[in-house]
Amino acid sequence: MDAVEFERVSYPAEAGECPRIRDDVRKWMDASGVADDVSHGVILAVSEAIDNVVAHAYPAGSDASGPPTIDLTMCLDAGEVVVTVADHGRWAAPSSTDLEHDVSGRPATHGRGIILMNTHVDELAIHHDRQGTSVYLRSRLVREA
Repeated sequence: MDAVEFERVSYPAEAGECPRIRDDVRKWMDASGVADDVSHGVILAVSEAIDNVVAHAYPAGSDASGPPTIDLTMCLDAGEVVVTVADHGRWAAPSSTDLEHDVSGRPATHGRGIILMNTHVDELAIHHDRQGTSVYLRSRLVREA
């Protein structure tokens, strides 16, 4: 069996950390030999997931236990790359299922993140409970023609 590349890192859930997280994911993928076409899609999906943690998981005045964090787990094994982005905050349900308008009928400014993530990876799963939210992103290392 091939060796497994694995890394787990926690970051403060702050907007200023997002560029560093993206850069760390990019460096890990480069060091792990992930092809650019796969890496770019995964990084875009990770970026959306971490931006959502910062924007939604830890609202002001929330009762989250401990400091707001983003937990990132990256794994390379068996021909695929898997990245999990997790928080310990609150799940924020989408305010509208209409991608064109918000609940008041005005043009929507949010709501396309799940579609964006799903477009750039082979598998997306989101799990949320009282412990927080985990976004699971998986892509094959070789794209099918």
